[in-house]
Amino acid sequence: MLAAASYLPQYLQFVRDMSSTESGLLLLPLMLGMMGAQLVIGRRIAGGGRYRAYPIAGGAVAAGALSLLTLGTATTVPVASGLTLVLGVGIGCLTQPAMLITMNSAEPRDMGAASGTQTLLRTIGGSLGVAVLESVYTSRLTAGVADRLGADGGRLTRGELTPGLLRDLPEPVRQAFRAGVVDGLHGVALGTAVLCAVAFAVAWLVREVPLRGR
Repeated sequence: MLAAASYLPQYLQFVRDMSSTESGLLLLPLMLGMMGAQLVIGRRIAGGGRYRAYPIAGGAVAAGALSLLTLGTATTVPVASGLTLVLGVGIGCLTQPAMLITMNSAEPRDMGAASGTQTLLRTIGGSLGVAVLESVYTSRLTAGVADRLGADGGRLTRGELTPGLLRDLPEPVRQAFRAGVVDGLHGVALGTAVLCAVAFAVAWLVREVPLRGR
């Protein structure tokens, strides 16, 4: 979720020439998919009490982040925005059962500590994940621009170029940088899919313990 929220807006701003506000709003399918999945799963678990299948399905669905590999410099904005829906649904299937399993596995007097620990670990994992994927994004962006513009083109990737400044550059340079951004986003998509595949594998180790009653 954090990776998509960090790097997809850059794609929309640099490649599709959207404003920062517009690029943020186009992440709504990601958030709505996540929230919708959480609401549906919460009600279904409350009604039936079974939850093991949801994190397994969540890891598999979230690996649909590979669909972001279809993004290119000519991809329409609605398609780019809609592709995040699959990732959002997968994340929702992972986060909701994870908290439920944590709370159900702890003694009543330890529920606060259990939920706090899970939130802390989720924050640490998100921070580490974004940091790792940042290095992937930057390296692929730099390599892609350098391949198209030569070694001097690498200076464009040092963090000083804004979407506004990019519009003032010659068309060949703009196209080369946009293609480099797409390369970087593809690297993020691959890294995200790998992490989701790990989550899918680990989810099979979850044991389904009957939920506590009142």
